[in-house]
Order: sequence, then C-alpha cells, then structure tokens
Amino acid sequence: MDGDSLAFRVRRWYERLLPFAVRQAAPDRSSPTVEERPAAAATKAAASRAWENQNDLASLTDDELQALENRDVPSIDRASDGAEARADEKQDVTSSLNFPLHWTTPEQSWNYLFDFSTACELLAPRPDDLVLDFAAGTCWASELFCRIGVRTVSIDLSVEMMRRGRTRLSADNRLIFRDQAWFVAARGQSLPFADGVFDGVLCMNALHHLPSYAAALREIHRVLKPGGRAVFSEPGTEHSVQPLSTFRMRQDGVIEKSVSLSHVRRLAMAAGFSKMRVVPLRSLATYVFEYAATPDDAVPLGEMWEETLRLGPGEHARFVLHKGDDPPADTFLPAHQLIGRLAARIVPLEVSATIGAGQAFTDRLRITNAGTVTWKAHGRRFGGQVTCGLKICDAQGEVLREDLGRTPLPRDIEPGAEVELGMTVAGALPAGSYVLRYDMVVEGVTWFEFQGAPCVQRVLEVVSSSV
Repeated sequence: MDGDSLAFRVRRWYERLLPFAVRQAAPDRSSPTVEERPAAAATKAAASRAWENQNDLASLTDDELQALENRDVPSIDRASDGAEARADEKQDVTSSLNFPLHWTTPEQSWNYLFDFSTACELLAPRPDDLVLDFAAGTCWASELFCRIGVRTVSIDLSVEMMRRGRTRLSADNRLIFRDQAWFVAARGQSLPFADGVFDGVLCMNALHHLPSYAAALREIHRVLKPGGRAVFSEPGTEHSVQPLSTFRMRQDGVIEKSVSLSHVRRLAMAAGFSKMRVVPLRSLATYVFEYAATPDDAVPLGEMWEETLRLGPGEHARFVLHKGDDPPADTFLPAHQLIGRLAARIVPLEVSATIGAGQAFTDRLRITNAGTVTWKAHGRRFGGQVTCGLKICDAQGEVLREDLGRTPLPRDIEPGAEVELGMTVAGALPAGSYVLRYDMVVEGVTWFEFQGAPCVQRVLEVVSSSV
C-alpha cells in the first residue's frame, strides 16, 4: 500500500483524535519521476562539485539540486513507501517500546539521548507547547516530551508504530498528561494539518529517509506557527555511501540519503525559513581525552577541534530552522534561559512595622520589571505566571514561611513597566521578630532571587495580643 492511500484511509481516524484542524493530505508532486529526473552525467557531476559550497549551490537549477540530493540512492525510484513503513516494524516489540533505553542498545541509547538533549536546547520547548514529532518511529522522543509537560503529535508512515507509540505512553502511569499526546499515520511530504498549528517540530534521524527534502521542508514550514522552530538531528554528507546504508537500500528498499548543511540551508530559505543555526559536534565519545591539567592539554584539544571541523560535516548534521523572529521573551521560557534576565525593583509604599499576633496586614508595593523578559500574569498548565511573593524569616535570616502573601499580577508586565500591588498577609504569625523578604516568583519555575536578582527586606515585630 503506498503512502498516499495509507494517509487517506486513516484521515477520518485522526480527525477524531486531534483537537485542532486537519486538512486533506494532497499527493506529493515535488519529487520528479524517473523520466523527469536528470540523468546526464554532467548534471550529476556539477551538483557533486557544489555539495559543500553554498555559493555554487546558488547557481544550480532545481533539477540539479534534486540530482545532487538523490545521488548514490538507487532506492529513490521505489514504487511505494511500504518498505519504509515496515522498516521499524521489524524491530522486536519489547525493544521498540523501550528504545532508546534498552539493554540491547545501550551505546545507541546514549547517542540518541545526547542528540535529543542537543535538539531540546535548540527547540527550547515551553510547558504546554504543541510539538510535531516528525517520523516518530518508536515515539521515544514523544515520551520524553510528555515527561516535561510538552504536548505532542507523533506522525509516521506506519500505523503499527503509531499503535506501539500509544502503548508506550499508556504503559507508564507516571505520565499523567499522556492523554494529550496524539498519533497520526501520515506522509512527511504532505502533512495533514492546518497551517500554523505547531509551536515546534522535532525530526530525529528521519529527514534523510524522505524522497524530497524540499517538499518536507515546505510542509514543516507551513504547519509551524510564526516564531516556531524546526530541529533536526541527521547523519552527514557521507551517510548514503556507508556500507550499512547501501545494504539497506539494496536489501530493504529504504531510502538512505546524505545530508549537507549548505544544501539544506538553500532549500530551507527557499521554503520560507528565516535563519538556520547549526551545532558543529561529532559523537560525544570523540571528545574524551586524558587530562593532564598542564598547558600540554591544548594540543589534544586543538586536534579535537580540527577533527570536528574536518570530519563533523560528514558524520552529523544537527541544526535548527527558524520561521521568522522568535516570540518576545517572557516567563514561559525554560528556567535556565531565564538566568540573568529576571530582575525587579520593589519599593514598599505603605507597611506595618508592628502588628498583633494573629493579625492580618496589607503592604502596598510599587514593583518595576527591571529585567529583559515580560512577566506573564496568567500561566500555563505548569505555571510560568509571575506573582509577588513573601519569605518570612527569623531574626537570623532562616526562612520560616514562603506560602503567605502570594499576590498575582493584574496584567502582563513588560520590561521597564511598573505596577502597584496590595499584598495581604493572613494573620498566621505568632509573637516574635521577623525579617520579611519581598521577591517575585515565576510560579512552578523559580524565585527571582534564585537567578541572582536581589530582593528587598524589612523588619516586622509581632507583639502578643495581651500587650
């Protein structure tokens, strides 16, 4: 069964599953037929010479680019996508439900997790973002996204792998939001989704299996929201000629293509992406060396970097494509991206220096956003909204309570803007001398003080009601 028929048959199924608009999958017309594909040796030779030169690529026609992309790939002329859909299904069910953490593939698991961590740094997903796990296979990336509060839609040619993906996530009752992960059988070159649906797209080792990079990139760009990112981790320029790749193309009929960063950049810019960033790394194990803690360490380090520049493009292509400018920075960013960007000026306007034991009190505060990100007044499922918080400490500065006085913002506060709040603290303090520390909080993420921002403090005396 070819990929178009497969996508058509499951359309009604995923229309019922997805809480957002889908569209009819159109046949892919972008990959030339055998008759249309340039066969002249001169065309292929010209494309080959331009493989790593962006300036030369600019002079090639679309047909020459297609010849370059599909050189050394005899399986590009296969009649259907059936072999590709069945490739992952040959994997043992137990291992596919555990991959990339499985006892038969420990080294591969470490590499995949390293690639996933790199991809997440580039993608920077926020809680509740909707991410497309493109050509998801065993859906291991979707599972990890679910664990950090990211909603996913997994797509793959194989209905069976989507069934396994659903089983994978449903097997762990710790994934309390697993009902917000969806699974769709579809072709990567004609995605059955409306325009601007996804916050991000993740493609882990899958682009090089597609007949046309240009068609896939156009579709990925289309379904991304403005400001969205698409992240890829792929093999490099030597992949299609590796022994395992040639064997799989010959034996299984799958597509195993090389990925050139300069080539992808030209296609991505033509598809509408605004910029491309790359991570110039090889496999993690190649960076281990015997450390002497002397100036002599510079020699192996220099050799490592020289080998990275020389060998890295042939081994890996890790990159992110941006659709327009990034959204304005706000407190939905991951915690590590907020470091150095959170700051507040808190000025007490009216405070009570002395209160009776068990007496509630209200402090009036003027608060200015002195940082570089917008404070969100309303959060997502896992927080992200900013409140004004209060830490009640003893005379020596040890925190006794930090759950009193939490006050929400009336609106989003942009950098440089200010707001006045009335913080009411319940009457829960016994007699004693206290130090009150006012600070802002990104709920569910961090106090500003934890990110290096100073807070304001004052002394409060709580006297016995009998006094």
